[in-house]
Amino acid sequence: MNERKIYNLFPDPIFRYKVENYKEINKELSNYIYNLQKKDPSGNSRSNRGGWHSPNFDIVNPGPPINFINNFKDFLKDIIVNEFGWEYIPNRQRIVAMWAIINKKNSYNVKHNHQNCYLSSAYYVKKPKDSGEITFFDPKEAKTYRFPEIEKNTDFSVEKITIKPEEGELLIFPSYLYHEVSENLVNEDRIVVSFNVDIGY
Repeated sequence: MNERKIYNLFPDPIFRYKVENYKEINKELSNYIYNLQKKDPSGNSRSNRGGWHSPNFDIVNPGPPINFINNFKDFLKDIIVNEFGWEYIPNRQRIVAMWAIINKKNSYNVKHNHQNCYLSSAYYVKKPKDSGEITFFDPKEAKTYRFPEIEKNTDFSVEKITIKPEEGELLIFPSYLYHEVSENLVNEDRIVVSFNVDIGY
């Protein structure tokens, strides 16, 4: 039998964590987010279609966002040092923006990525069943221009992956990955907190 090797080159990781004490954290964040919505009912318009996009959180002063951040700092360090092998200099890794999106029924988010940062994240504060899933797309666009008919998806042929997170789960991924969120089909809110991470030198 001929010897064969496969080099699975240039993988694109999505890290999935379950946050401890997430019920307490989610209660704090939910109250904080709904209070922001009361103060600014219009919100921002980004990738959201029909949903409410908050202004950026206060991540300097004590409060629910800082309590949340303190629960995932070790996740970021592990990803930076052990997974990507990037140089880790304390206090050079910074969250440049953190915000929330409330998707009510029929709301969704169009395909987009997050520019001018290294890592991005989605944390699930409230995630009812059928309220919308997140789909990531292969960033190697050239291979999607022309290809044979696909009989089954493999690691080499798949063009997109849909993930179904649960409440209290945190997804961290390279900011260049395009992603979208499907329509919320239920009458309950879907609440997600997102943030971007930059590394200064």
